Amino acid sequence: MDGTAAKLEQQLAELNQQYLRRLQQELPQLQWLLLQFVQAGPLEWREQASVLILRFHTLAGSAGTFGLANVGTIAKSIELQLKALLTQQQLPGRDEHALLQQQFVDMQHAAGQPSEQQLSSSRPKKSEKQDARILLLCDDPLISQPIGQTLKTFGHQVERFSDFSQLLSSAALDAPDVIIVDLDALDDRAQGLEALSRLQCPQAQPIPIFVLSSEEEFSHYLQAVRAGVLGYFVKPLNPATLEARLQRLLSVRERDAFRVLIVDDDILLAQHYALVLQNAGLRAEILTNPAEVFQGLRRFHPDVILLDVNMPECSGPELAQAIRLQDEWLGVPIIYLSSETDSDRQMASLIKAGDDFLTKPISDNALVVAIFARAQRARQLAEVMTKDSLTGLLQHAHIKERLGAELERAARLQESVSVAMLDIDHFKKVNDLYGHLTGDQVISSLANLLRQQLRKTDLIGRYGGEEFLIVLPECQLDKACQVVNQLREAFARIPFVSNGQTFHCSFSAGITSGSDSQQVDIVVDHADQALYQAKGAGRNQVILYQAPPEDVPAQSSLQG
Repeated sequence: MDGTAAKLEQQLAELNQQYLRRLQQELPQLQWLLLQFVQAGPLEWREQASVLILRFHTLAGSAGTFGLANVGTIAKSIELQLKALLTQQQLPGRDEHALLQQQFVDMQHAAGQPSEQQLSSSRPKKSEKQDARILLLCDDPLISQPIGQTLKTFGHQVERFSDFSQLLSSAALDAPDVIIVDLDALDDRAQGLEALSRLQCPQAQPIPIFVLSSEEEFSHYLQAVRAGVLGYFVKPLNPATLEARLQRLLSVRERDAFRVLIVDDDILLAQHYALVLQNAGLRAEILTNPAEVFQGLRRFHPDVILLDVNMPECSGPELAQAIRLQDEWLGVPIIYLSSETDSDRQMASLIKAGDDFLTKPISDNALVVAIFARAQRARQLAEVMTKDSLTGLLQHAHIKERLGAELERAARLQESVSVAMLDIDHFKKVNDLYGHLTGDQVISSLANLLRQQLRKTDLIGRYGGEEFLIVLPECQLDKACQVVNQLREAFARIPFVSNGQTFHCSFSAGITSGSDSQQVDIVVDHADQALYQAKGAGRNQVILYQAPPEDVPAQSSLQG
């Protein structure tokens, strides 16, 4: 009996190993199929989704039997998400693709595959953001070369064309993120704009088009608008101006989905609201227990709270007032949702910490519109209150506040955090020689470079004038120095143009470890001391803070 049981156990173990080997072969195939789905157009995405549903359905049914319950659970989740996508009319968006990709990566981890495998791109991944693929048509090397250099410095993939028909064919075959066309390089300007307009017709989302031109007449602007052009740049062109417009465009497209926290004791109704909002591209999280609201707020950081008025043990207005007791959540809109139709009672609820009142039953479209409008306005106001108007980065006070929170978090979790202070070299000369508008372009370009190249988890603030403070969580000093040096070298390559003159700028930086102190002012002062050392040593370099010998052993410096 014992021998039989041992033999059975061995056979089961061998079967498990066979299944694991098969799974390791199957996952790259699924990865490729999912990548094809992500890149699919409006005509083929449904067919590819159906193929994936069958593959993940099979995996969900088998993985648990062979001891991979987490793999089966995630496969089932992907299967259900794909089925939900098939019920909608429009092509899945980036947020939906990103969710599928992240779930697949989670499944790879559960199956024991290396974490380096990524879905989104075969190129090395610098951050969570994808590089933009840009098609450029310009026959003047004095214009095309600075544009190409600037865009490549910011990490974008630039494909240059000298033939307009080839550009159109490439765009039709694989839609780019942006098209830039020099209208002066076209044989017929009007026909060229018409061709660009026709290119948009089969696209689920229009391709952003920028044009360059030596013409400034209003009729030319109007012609471009009618062709769907989003950016019109008059020569001579400053590449930094074009790149700044591109960054604004991409930042809107990469914006995180609005987050809605639903607090309702009716779980089925709350799930319905959540599905409606998620189908509209928003993120939704449900709480059925009002007592858990503060944990939910800190975990989810919602843009809007959707609150049922009548709940057992705690009414909606009571919960809203409790939320408003903390300054941290004063700016988050609270929308009541109730079958209450009495206007006096609705007003009484609104007076108690509410911002809007929606009456049940409410149509799905009306719910989405109301939530979206409130969320958009709330995020805009939050950015106005916390972001610098020129760069869009955190203001002085807010970057220090976020640094303090990060220092506390790093100390609590015993993680590393590096802090760097950056300062543009000889910036006064830039203002004196080229004017303050050009100086603002230099500041904006450095801000865009930091935002584009650093991780989403990194914190960036405009500390004052031409100074920037960056916080790099979970980053050792040697890695931080490498990252900042790469940024320094990239910034030095950006060409700036003013009154026909091309010039370059550089920055100096000082870096310190935030793990040595939880006091914000001390950490900032250490980074500032290292920055001044870099300035005194000749600028355009990065230096690590060296503590006095009587405190701790001095750290090495690393110059760029």
